[in-house]
Amino acid sequence: MHGSFGWIAEAAQGLLAFAKAHPQWAFAIAFVVSFGESFAGLSFLIPGTTILIALGVLLRVIDAELWGFFIVWLAAAVGAVLGDWISYWIGLRYKEHVLSTWPISRYRAQMDGALTFFDRWGVWAIFIGRFLGPFRATVPLVAGISQMRFWPFQIANVTSALIWSAALLFLGAAGWTAVRSAWHWLGGWPSLTLLVVLIALAFAFGGRLHAGWRTPSSK
Repeated sequence: MHGSFGWIAEAAQGLLAFAKAHPQWAFAIAFVVSFGESFAGLSFLIPGTTILIALGVLLRVIDAELWGFFIVWLAAAVGAVLGDWISYWIGLRYKEHVLSTWPISRYRAQMDGALTFFDRWGVWAIFIGRFLGPFRATVPLVAGISQMRFWPFQIANVTSALIWSAALLFLGAAGWTAVRSAWHWLGGWPSLTLLVVLIALAFAFGGRLHAGWRTPSSK
């Protein structure tokens, strides 16, 4: 990030550094970033997805016990549920007037996309939107504006939050395990770097070859 938003990347790095130095507070960080990622307005500023994946890596690096992993997962899920719930309540309370307030008014294109998405999918938009960055916090707000019923919203909200937070933490933990296994198997950074380069070249060559097959031959 650049300019006035550079502080966001610095704040994220600071949070991760704090979590590494004080892993007992990882659950609080997970709660805060998940809430911010799911709360309309703040979600445009907080890279919660990246931080949760990094927390998953951290938990694996320090060999956190299963109970510790469960606490961080639960904290992340609760933060996500509350972020969506409050966004939904704001939309329910203030209806379309919220679209003209700051900072929501600065992201009208995203809100219009969320309205279209919600109109198409209904209650499923709450569940699916959790896993799609542009809709994570905007769809709950739109659901409130559209006067969606409370319990269908909450069922989709809670179930998606549990799955979303678990998936990100496990992604980070599994990714670290894969890198560490590759490190030992290949014998360090030189071999691992060479493998990554070869895979990238294979994909690039395969893409060019596929494009060549699809290009009509000249006569």
